[in-house]
Amino acid sequence: MPNSSRQFAALLLAVALDCSAGEVEWKMLLDQATLHLQRGSVQQAEMFAREAVAEAGRTFGPAHRATDQSIATLGLVLRFSQRYPEAEKELRHALALREKSLGPRDPAVAVLLNNLADVVQAQKKYAEAEKLHRRVLAVFEKAYGDDPKTAASLNNLGAVILAQGRYAEAESVLRRSLAMKEKTLGPYSPSVAHTLGNLARVAEAQGRKTEADRLIARATAIHAGGAAPAR
Repeated sequence: MPNSSRQFAALLLAVALDCSAGEVEWKMLLDQATLHLQRGSVQQAEMFAREAVAEAGRTFGPAHRATDQSIATLGLVLRFSQRYPEAEKELRHALALREKSLGPRDPAVAVLLNNLADVVQAQKKYAEAEKLHRRVLAVFEKAYGDDPKTAASLNNLGAVILAQGRYAEAESVLRRSLAMKEKTLGPYSPSVAHTLGNLARVAEAQGRKTEADRLIARATAIHAGGAAPAR
């Protein structure tokens, strides 16, 4: 092989190795961010998430799924740090990138919409959070039908309607969530207990204390690992 060809081949190999090394580095950083977040070490999680965002930008470019995934992870870390405006900014950035690459009705986009709705709701912007949750529900219903993901979306929508004091509407949505959860997860799932708790809040807000107590007793029994008490 002529010397110039060897140099060109060596250059191509070096570029390939650099790309591979960058991809490995990005994956390691993102995994560390996720691991520290699961452990509750939010400061460490934030450090790794920010490094993952920078590495994704260098290795893949600003429009790559790895980049939006890294930004979304940073937004989640900031949400758990209760830095809601910062989290909202990062999640909106990630959402814009993901919608552009996948379209607005992709389930992966709906996951980001759900996380954004959670952050918006934490800032008491309930009307906006409701709109986001309705977008999530529409995507999940079409993609999954009666499924735990759809049931969770219904629960989230019911909770934000409840926060706005529309109790009858909230109850209807939450009862639909409960029925779907019991059907797909079984009656003793912790997720079922979560919706029972929201329904108890609805009943209590409407002065139905006996019913609220019964719902709370069911939820408590599920969390304790036992069967629901007799009605």
